[in-house]
Amino acid sequence: MLKVFEVSNFKSFDEWFVFDFSRPSEYQFNADCVKSGVINKALVYGINGCGKSNLGFAMLDIIGHLTDNNSGSDCYENYTNAYNKSNLAEFKYTFQFDGSEVVYCYGKQAFDVLIYETLYIDGQVVVQADRRNNDLPVVNLKGAENLQLDSGDLKISIIKYINNNTFFDLSNKVTNAFSAFVRFVEGMLFFRSLGNNNYIGYQTGSSDILADIVNRGNLEAFETFLNEAGINCQLEQEELNGKPNIVFLYKEDMRYFYDVASTGTKSLALFYYWWQKLKEEAGVSFVFVDEFDAYYHHELSTLIVRHLKEISPQVILTTHNTSIMTNDLLRPDCYFVMNNQEIKALSQCTEKDLRFAHNLEKMYKAGQFDAE
Repeated sequence: MLKVFEVSNFKSFDEWFVFDFSRPSEYQFNADCVKSGVINKALVYGINGCGKSNLGFAMLDIIGHLTDNNSGSDCYENYTNAYNKSNLAEFKYTFQFDGSEVVYCYGKQAFDVLIYETLYIDGQVVVQADRRNNDLPVVNLKGAENLQLDSGDLKISIIKYINNNTFFDLSNKVTNAFSAFVRFVEGMLFFRSLGNNNYIGYQTGSSDILADIVNRGNLEAFETFLNEAGINCQLEQEELNGKPNIVFLYKEDMRYFYDVASTGTKSLALFYYWWQKLKEEAGVSFVFVDEFDAYYHHELSTLIVRHLKEISPQVILTTHNTSIMTNDLLRPDCYFVMNNQEIKALSQCTEKDLRFAHNLEKMYKAGQFDAE
């Protein structure tokens, strides 16, 4: 899992910005929100323009050079911070895998211009490359001893090059941690609550949302999901332009889903498209959903969070909806308050000993959890 993420000179982030999941409190309720001492489910609050979306882009920047998955390159214009004098955006990820700590640092001049990268496993440098000098990359990984490392103008990451050209003995602790790191990055996913299945990570290409639901045999489950969300409906499969589609059934008529669905219902279809993957596919490791409930009322927002609590991957949600800031749903160390300088859990923003009975939303609106 991801323990700590740090970024500087990227978009709205000037100096180093630190998002720390490794400081859970000892709450006895909602224990399923913490896994192996790391926050596994988190909600991020902040005013418009504070950088919540940019935080997601920063955390998924790693996809662009370590994987062949969808990179979302159109989200990475104006790459560096306008106030920062450095020409490098810099990133640092600290992971925890089966007792090993993996730290990956790198710097870029632009989304597709990787300048340096260093990978540490349990405090030891195992991979290091820096294009600012002419030194060969350093690789201390069993199984990679005979790789040709004179990459020259090679554009891909040395990490990716090693992974694509090495067979690792996974009984070795270091190489096992290296492989776990690569698998985690391959499984990272960012998506928004609405917008033509725009996403970053996890897979390549695009899918027809409704056809995918039908092809997975999930039409009935999707109908149940919508009814549970308060949208009373009956659905049926119907072909459109030679592809499976979904229609709403009425007493004596039918209508194609997207012809009559509201904005909120379309958003639910997009969520369900990804939700079925999160439930059915083991490869997803990390999910960042930006403004996940932009079109939902608070009861539906609560339902979505409860669904996401059921899955194994680490999940981060951004929202403006303070009505779901409640200990019934998560806990104070899983709700984060963000501004453009820092992000802190509610439990770190007050000297109060927060208990289950505290009204977190009321305290938040009263300004008792300011991140500054």
